[in-house]
Amino acid sequence: MEHPPQIGAAFAGADLAESTGVEEAASFVVDLLHRPASDIRVAEGQLDLLDDLVIDGHPDAFELTPLSPIEPGTVWAVDGGSCLLADARSFQVAAYRASRVRFRNGLTDVVQTPPLTVRAVSAAEVEAIAREILTELCGTEPERIPELPRPVDALREWAEWAEVSRTIADAEAGDVVLVDGSLHGGPLVPPQVVRRVHDEAVARGVALAGVVKASTLFWGRNAPLVTLLKRRGDRELGPTPWAARISTDPVFGRLYVGEIFVAHLAGTAPHAFRVDVARGPAGVDEVLARLSGAADDPAFVGYPYPLARAHQAARVTGYAVADLRRTFRDALSRQGMSEDDIEVLFQDFHDILNRS
Repeated sequence: MEHPPQIGAAFAGADLAESTGVEEAASFVVDLLHRPASDIRVAEGQLDLLDDLVIDGHPDAFELTPLSPIEPGTVWAVDGGSCLLADARSFQVAAYRASRVRFRNGLTDVVQTPPLTVRAVSAAEVEAIAREILTELCGTEPERIPELPRPVDALREWAEWAEVSRTIADAEAGDVVLVDGSLHGGPLVPPQVVRRVHDEAVARGVALAGVVKASTLFWGRNAPLVTLLKRRGDRELGPTPWAARISTDPVFGRLYVGEIFVAHLAGTAPHAFRVDVARGPAGVDEVLARLSGAADDPAFVGYPYPLARAHQAARVTGYAVADLRRTFRDALSRQGMSEDDIEVLFQDFHDILNRS
């Protein structure tokens, strides 16, 4: 005789949020955010360092300096977008681009969205592709080729840095060029590229800054430093723009092209961000004040509007991916590939599993 299921019991077809370990996971997070630690970690993954940069520090020790927003002036912004058209595990077909915008006199007067570049990559060819692109970016052959677990990410980031270099050449003295992400490139961009771009900006009198949406600044055992400082700023300063300089240790001056901040760029913004400001003709306080002046758009409050527009220009929508995949399939057909073989190339059993 069957017995009726008890209340709360799982049954076939139900989408119940039953799990184990929830309390333990919650305890870990609470402990992570409150447990005393004595170090700040910068997980850049490059700068020719084998390990993360670790310095003494505590979230309560950084000075929160109020910002006074000013007119942003002319601000350029660069961001990239990418997608996978086919993933056969042994090779991938990727599409990517880097877009840029110019914000001047309160208006976006330049929006450049180039066509997507499509490139097929495999493990056997990716090193040669990387060497070719990075030699152009560095000006000389790169000192090393980074590990490339996801080539599509590397292709996009390299395109972004090439566009940053081009934008600096087009900008006028006094302009700001904004990068989506750290000014220090991450694990996919060799330090030679960063140094070359920084030298170009200094030579042209252009201010260079980067805004990081997903920061690799940590306190102690990987507690997010940006979040901790935002919480502290809300408590101590209230709805006020502010910035906290993180790169106070002298080691930063030897390794980095600029200063690292955590900044709350608009008083009512729900987010703070890591903001890198390169050493150059404009003082860091002026650059931060200009970024704060550009972060008041209601749709993206607290985030520099030019970077938001660059993101929109670069992103690859689902419709664009579908169109490009159709175009790619047509190209395969024109080169003699049968429909059955094309279908096998695009198969992913996850699509079938996820239908239910």
